[in-house]
Amino acid sequence: MSILRAAVIGLGGMGKRHIAALDGMNTTIGPKVHLAGVCDMNLAGAQELADARTGEKPLAVAHWRELLDAGGIDLLCVATNGPSHHEIVLAAAEAKIPYVLCEKPMSTSGAKTREMAQACEAAGTRLAVNLCRRFFTRCLLFRKAVQGDAVVGLPRRFWGLIGGGGIGCVGLHYFDYAAWLFDATPTWVSAELTENPAPNVRGPQFFDPGGQVSVGYECANGQRFVGDFELSEDVPRASRCLLIGTEGVAEFDDFTPGPGGRAKASARPQDQRATAKTRLVQPEALTLDHGPALDIVQATRDCLLDLVGPNAHPTIQAGIQSMDVVLGAHLSAQRGGARVALPLCGDDLKLDIPIT
Repeated sequence: MSILRAAVIGLGGMGKRHIAALDGMNTTIGPKVHLAGVCDMNLAGAQELADARTGEKPLAVAHWRELLDAGGIDLLCVATNGPSHHEIVLAAAEAKIPYVLCEKPMSTSGAKTREMAQACEAAGTRLAVNLCRRFFTRCLLFRKAVQGDAVVGLPRRFWGLIGGGGIGCVGLHYFDYAAWLFDATPTWVSAELTENPAPNVRGPQFFDPGGQVSVGYECANGQRFVGDFELSEDVPRASRCLLIGTEGVAEFDDFTPGPGGRAKASARPQDQRATAKTRLVQPEALTLDHGPALDIVQATRDCLLDLVGPNAHPTIQAGIQSMDVVLGAHLSAQRGGARVALPLCGDDLKLDIPIT
């Protein structure tokens, strides 16, 4: 089996998780990888990381163009901040790199996300966006439980209590999560965003307020539901999701480990589901398999394995759609909370928000 030569651009917390995920690929069945290059503006830090590796040392550079110019890369991980994704991915496509995993957000405007997708398709570069909730074991188990109508029926409302963290940096994951649970497409967004957000912890060059966001979704079968997301800056991180269906309610908790982890449902018994919904029927409690607490390295590893596998998960369109929700939320806030139709089109594609 040939070994894929991998490189990582951006060695912050997420970049280091990408390296751990690449190493983890070598412990699974599937393609093996060798870390051939690392890049960070802090060259001393990149060199220190490279020197600490066993075996053949990866090339350490300060600018990503040096890494691409060196050539020989099969798999590129882009773990920089959002505003740089567009230029790096376009250059990776031009360099004909076979596989590229881009961190979310895919980019910072609707026009840019679409240009990235088109450039990679034209170049034969397989691009993926690291929407890691699609690969967390806990999320996969919850999706399996609520798809179809056996547990809580058809979706009517998805409620996410997420808390502070920004609608682009944190909220984007949940906008995509609600869509992925039911293979749905976002069709509109309405939002009220924080007018004077706290300074961004990653620097004044970034802008990512919190707020309250509502998203309309449509499933392939025509079923529609609404997602309401509480992302206000004065609400602590909680990451709890509630799914209201036509037959009951299911609850999901991101972080609580072990038996205390919440993944449960309360629903009408099967033999009572023909009863008129206006009649009170005592629901039964259902325990769902919540799985282990979320593991970003595991999810990123599985996203990478999916990317280089024979049938890659379609995360490019999801990356575009989730960013459309974020940008649409900004447009809605600018328009007094009016609904913005999705996907974005026309001049709305030009809006560029420097989220991380």
